[in-house]
Amino acid sequence: MIDPDSVEQVRQAADLVELLRGRVELVRRGGRFWARCPFHEERSPSFTIMPDHRNYYCFGCGAKGDAITWMREREGAGSFSEAIEALADRFHVELRYQETSPQEEAERVAGARRLQLLGRAGDFYAAYLWKADEAEPARRYLLDRGFEEELLRRFKVGYAPGAGGILASRAAKQGFTRQELIDAGLARQTGGGDFFTSRIMFPICDARGRVQGFGGRTLDPNERAKYVNSAEGPSFRKRRLLFNLDQARAAASRAGWVAVAEGYTDVLGMAKAGMDNAVACMGTSLTTEQLRLLARTADEVRLCFDGDQAGQDAAWRSVEAAAGVTVRLSAVPFPPGRDPGDLAGDDEGLAVLRAAVEHPEPMMAYLTRSRIARAGRSATERDAALEDVTALLRRFPESIEKDDAVELAASRLGLSRVLEDRLRTAVRVDTAPGVVRRAAGARIGPEEARERRWLALAVALPEVSGRYADDLTEDAFDELLHRQAFALLASGAQAGRWPDELAALAVDLQAAVIDEAPTEAALRESTYRLQERLLERRAQAAREAGEVESFLRLQDLLQRLRHAIRGSE
Repeated sequence: MIDPDSVEQVRQAADLVELLRGRVELVRRGGRFWARCPFHEERSPSFTIMPDHRNYYCFGCGAKGDAITWMREREGAGSFSEAIEALADRFHVELRYQETSPQEEAERVAGARRLQLLGRAGDFYAAYLWKADEAEPARRYLLDRGFEEELLRRFKVGYAPGAGGILASRAAKQGFTRQELIDAGLARQTGGGDFFTSRIMFPICDARGRVQGFGGRTLDPNERAKYVNSAEGPSFRKRRLLFNLDQARAAASRAGWVAVAEGYTDVLGMAKAGMDNAVACMGTSLTTEQLRLLARTADEVRLCFDGDQAGQDAAWRSVEAAAGVTVRLSAVPFPPGRDPGDLAGDDEGLAVLRAAVEHPEPMMAYLTRSRIARAGRSATERDAALEDVTALLRRFPESIEKDDAVELAASRLGLSRVLEDRLRTAVRVDTAPGVVRRAAGARIGPEEARERRWLALAVALPEVSGRYADDLTEDAFDELLHRQAFALLASGAQAGRWPDELAALAVDLQAAVIDEAPTEAALRESTYRLQERLLERRAQAAREAGEVESFLRLQDLLQRLRHAIRGSE
C-alpha cells in the first residue's frame, strides 16, 4: 500500500496544466486556463483549471476533480493506486510503500521486473526488424503494403528471430530467470525456446504505454495461425487491453471519438490516413472492459469492422458488451473485402478510408439495415429479422436515432401501420417510477441554485461569513449536503478541511465564483434571499393552519425583507 505522505506529495506535484496539455487545447484567459470540455460536446470552452492547477471544473456539465480523478476517468488508470503510480512517474515523485507482507512485496517486485523485461523485449524486436538480414522479407512485406519506415518505427513494430533462443539468451545475460520469461509470455513452458519466432511483432501496451505483451504475424503460409498473441498471464489480459490506446488517447480526447479496428495493420492504415485516434481490439468484438477504457477517452466509439456477416456479428456483440457503459457507438462500413490496412495501400484507398471513418453510420441504423438485408423474402425469415431488430433496439434509450431505426425497419420489412406501432411499443424502454435522478452535470433548479449561491459566497468570504450564518438556520437549506456544508461554515471550518463526502461540493462552490470578485454585499443579498424563501414557507404554513395572527406577522416581516432586498440590488 502506498504511504499516505507519498500520496499527498503526488497530489501537490501533479500540475493539471502539464497533465492535460496535449489532451485538450488549453487557452490562457483572465489568468486561468480554459478548454472545450473533454467530458461533453460543446463549442465554447467552459472547462477550466483552478488557479492552483490542482483541480478542474466544467461549468457546462459539472465535471470536476483533481489529477487522480483525471487519471481514472480519462487516462485509463484502473485503480487509485495505479493513478498515483502513473502520476508519480510523470512528475518524478519517489513513492514509499507502507509495510506489507513478504508475499505482497515479492509480487510488487516481480511485477516491476516483468514490465522491465517486456519493455526490453519490445526494444529488441524493434531493433531486430531493421538490423537483421533474416528480417528483410518482413521489411519488404510491410513496405510493399504502403507502411513507411517512419510509421513502423513510431508504432515500434519489430521482428522475432527465427532461432528459438536468442531473446531468452539475452535476457539471461541481463539477470532475468527462465521463470520470469515464462511469466512475461516470452518463453514456452516446455521446450526451452522463445515463445515468438519468425514473426512480425506488434507491442501491446497499457494506457500508460507500458508493454504488456505482443501480437505476432507470420509470413509463412504453412503456419496454422497467422496471428499469435502473448499467452494470458500476470501482465497480458487480452480483454482489458487495446493496441495503440496509449498513443491514441490524446487525439481521441481532442476529437471526441475513437476508431476501433480489428487488427494491428488496420490501425497503421488509419494512422497513415492521418487519423491518430485509432485502436485495435485484437479480436472479433469489443469486451465490456475495453469499452470502459474507451469511454474514459472519448464519448463516441466508431467500430471499423469488416462489412461481412462476421463483422456485423462482431458489432452486434459489441453493442451487447456496451450495456451499462456510457458511450455512443457508431459503425463505419467498408467496401466488401476491404479493411483499413488494405485501403491504406494507395491514395485512392486512403481517401475512401478517411471518408468512411469521418462519416460513420448510426449503430442502430447500421445493425437494423444489415440484419434485414440478410433476411429472405419469406414471412418466416422476415419475422426472425423483426425479432432480432426488436431485441436490439430495446437495448437503447429513447432517442431520435432510435426512432429513425424503427422507421427504417418498418420500411425495409414492409410493415403495416399496426405492426409498426407494435414495434414502437415493443422497443420502448420504460423507466420505473422513483428511479429518475438528475444526471451528473445536469442544470440545477432555481431553489438549489439559491442555496449554492450563498454557500459559494460564504466559502469565498470566510472572514465575514460567520456573521451571516448567524442569521440563518439549517432549515434554510433543502439539500442534505448543503445543510452539512452550512453547519461546517457556521462552525468556522474552511472548505479545504471538509470531510471527503463534501470534497466534490467544495470544488463546485469554489468554481461557482471563479469569474467574479465576491463581495460582502453579494453575501448579504444572498442571505436575504434564503430568509425570504424561509419566511414565505412559514407564512404559507400559518395560512393553511388558520393562524391568522402569525400569518399577518410573517407577511409584515416579508414586506420589510423585500424592501431590504430592493435596497441591496
